[in-house]
Amino acid sequence: MLFIKNLYKSFGNLEVLKGVNLTVNKGEVVVIIGPSGSGKSTLLRSINYLEIPQSGSISIDGIILDAENPNSSTINALRKSTAMVFQSYNLFKNRTVLENITESLIIVQKKSTNEANEIAEALLHTVGLIEKKHQYPSSLSGGQQQRVAIARSMAVNPKLILFDEPTSALDPELVGEVLNVIRKLAYEKMTMLIVTHEMGFAKDVADRVIFMDDGVFIEEGTPKEIFTSPQNERTKKFLHQVLDKI
Repeated sequence: MLFIKNLYKSFGNLEVLKGVNLTVNKGEVVVIIGPSGSGKSTLLRSINYLEIPQSGSISIDGIILDAENPNSSTINALRKSTAMVFQSYNLFKNRTVLENITESLIIVQKKSTNEANEIAEALLHTVGLIEKKHQYPSSLSGGQQQRVAIARSMAVNPKLILFDEPTSALDPELVGEVLNVIRKLAYEKMTMLIVTHEMGFAKDVADRVIFMDDGVFIEEGTPKEIFTSPQNERTKKFLHQVLDKI
C-alpha cells in the first residue's frame, strides 16, 4: 500500500526528516507518536506533497514518486490516492455541510449533483451528522466540524487517510466523538496513518505504533510492546512524561 524509502525534508538548514523509511499495509492503522517538532506532521504533509521532500521515494498502491525527479501527473495521482484530515478542519465557511463534501465529488470526480448528494448524505449518516447537512460550519461545534472533515476525506474514496492531530484543536469534551468516528473506520479496515497525542486512543486503535523523534523513527511495535515494554530510552522518557508512568 504505502512504501516510503529514505525520505529527507529540510527547511533551509533545518533537517526535519532524516531518511525516513515506512511501510503501511492495506487495512492497517499506524499511529505515530512523539514530541512536538519531531517531524510527524511534516512526514504526513510530504506524503501527499503539501511539503516537497528533497529526496527519497513515496509509493502508494503502485504509484511511485521519486522526490528528486517529480512530475505533476504523478503528484496528482498520489494526491488522488490520499485524503488528509487536518488539525483545524479546513472547511469552506461559505459552503453548507453537504456542499463541503460534494464539492470535490462534482468538480474533481465529475459526478452529478444527485450522485454527489447521495454519497455525501450516506457519509453524514456514518459520522452522525445528517441532520446538520444544510447548516454552515460556523454553526457547528469543533467536534462536529472535524467529523464533517472526516466525511469529506472519505468521499473521494482514498486508498489512504492521513490524520494530522485530528483532536488537538478540540475542547476535551469533544475529543471522544471524533475518535469514535476514526475507531469505526479502523474497524472497517480503512488504511490510516495517524499522528496523535492521544495515547489511550493510540493503544486502542493502532495495529502498530511508531515513536518518532528528531526526524527519525526511534522504535516501533504493537501498542502493547510500545506502551508496556518500550526498549529505547528515548521512548521510555517520552512515555513517562506523557503517561506519568513506565
